Amino acid sequence: MIGKWMAMLFGLALVLLTLPGCVGYRLGSTLPPDVKAIYVRLFINKCNEPLLEIDTTNATIAEFQKDGTLRIVPRGDADVLLETTLTAMTLTPLRYDQVTDKTKPNEYRLTLHVSFVLKRAKTREIMTEASVIGESTFPFVGNLNSSKRAAIPAASEDLAKRIVEKVVETW
Repeated sequence: MIGKWMAMLFGLALVLLTLPGCVGYRLGSTLPPDVKAIYVRLFINKCNEPLLEIDTTNATIAEFQKDGTLRIVPRGDADVLLETTLTAMTLTPLRYDQVTDKTKPNEYRLTLHVSFVLKRAKTREIMTEASVIGESTFPFVGNLNSSKRAAIPAASEDLAKRIVEKVVETW
């Protein structure tokens, strides 16, 4: 009989000790309950890379659709508006050819830098502002321009994931 009570007390103590760790945890989005739909405006391109705004906008829309927290809708139906500006695209040499030419990079990191503003559609009240980067690495094959263009989709996807994460999860 005493063993049964001890087991129950131990179980109760275990439950009480583990509950406080879960008090602030929340599953899913931390968006306000009235925010269900988003309009993603075509990114503004302040970089020197042509058509980058199309790749990054499409990747961000696809990531919001994959995430499923917010519906992509036309501007008139949106609860919030996402306005994003591509501020820079940088290339950083990562690895050099150790055999033939030690001064020539054979791998690069492409980094996309953006700043965004999330506003309520009706009032234009700013809900959040942030800067985000997206990255990918690529081997230097052929010429730098074609190698760089091949790396842009991966960097755009990484950027999109980070934008969606900031919009949906960090309040």
